[in-house]
Amino acid sequence: MKPQAKKGRNMRTLLLIAALGLSAPTWADEVRLQENAPDRHVVVRGDTLWDISAKFLKDPWVWPEVWQLNKEQIKNPHLIYPGDVVLLTMENGKPRLSLESPPIDVVRLSPQVRGEPLAAKESGIPSIPVKAIQAMLTKSGVGDVKDLQNAPRILGSSDARVMFGNGDAVYASKGDGTTKEWRVVRLGQALKNPDNPEEVLTYEMLYLGTARTDKQGDPMTVRILRADQEILERDRLLPNQNDELIQYAPHAPDKPMEAKVVAALGGPVMAGTYMTLVLNKGRGNGMEPGHVLALFRAGRSVADPKCNRAKKIDFMSGGRSSASECTPGAEDNATLPDTRVGLAFVYRVFDKVSYALVMSGTEPVSAGDLARNP
Repeated sequence: MKPQAKKGRNMRTLLLIAALGLSAPTWADEVRLQENAPDRHVVVRGDTLWDISAKFLKDPWVWPEVWQLNKEQIKNPHLIYPGDVVLLTMENGKPRLSLESPPIDVVRLSPQVRGEPLAAKESGIPSIPVKAIQAMLTKSGVGDVKDLQNAPRILGSSDARVMFGNGDAVYASKGDGTTKEWRVVRLGQALKNPDNPEEVLTYEMLYLGTARTDKQGDPMTVRILRADQEILERDRLLPNQNDELIQYAPHAPDKPMEAKVVAALGGPVMAGTYMTLVLNKGRGNGMEPGHVLALFRAGRSVADPKCNRAKKIDFMSGGRSSASECTPGAEDNATLPDTRVGLAFVYRVFDKVSYALVMSGTEPVSAGDLARNP
């Protein structure tokens, strides 16, 4: 590696590698660069770790290896910000990504009052597009009966109505005394395990709207701020959630992982790019945010006709054998190969299930499809 390239590394990356004693990663497979991979990329607002990876690498999930990140850094890769410059260099024949150090400007200070505040650096860029998952973080999603056991319940209104909308004031059972902003939710259909149809993994959590506490108490008074659907007695209140930036670096699981698609969230039967899947593996199975999984449609079972290869003896020709022939009705089943239909990024993990965003889909993904190591 040329000396000037070494000087171009961002000090944060240098310190991390030096402090943690990182050595060259184990290259199970050759890292494949894009044919038109640039030498550098200036990070802009709206970029994601996935986008930047895909500019340089055909397989974006090998990003941590090319950056030489350890496991803890993968979980918290606060390394890249708008304005940073990502460099692609070669080191011992292997591609490496690093950040260019900003130029050091010499500024002569003079004794005068500075009225401008220091600009705070922005948050590091997220791993995947926040807009694509925002609704699943703040509105829709999955839940369980136990999640709602202690949640305040809408009791009704003073005028005996049972359905409520924008601006209505309603009574609800006692809250925690501090929460003022609420999501109004209702459990939806059960999501069952494709491997065991009798097992309920979780339930769809239907987002109905938002409410605000007007008066604490038992019961408390809340006002419906927004109703996306009609709100009913016995619907539940959960504290409002803020957007979460997904900071996990994309990476393949470090052990074999296989899951099945339970459902596509948000209504459609089949999901495409930037839609969320529910997988039937969660925290208890070793799934973690940042895992990249390849999506496959399982090969169909088809009838495979079998031929009777016993030679037919032609006595009229002196006992010579003729060509073999197939026996009608003799057939067996054959399974076609699995078809790869896309890639998914796991961004939220529960006990038994996880959310995965379809990052690239060549065909629609549906319940029962497979997700495993890429």
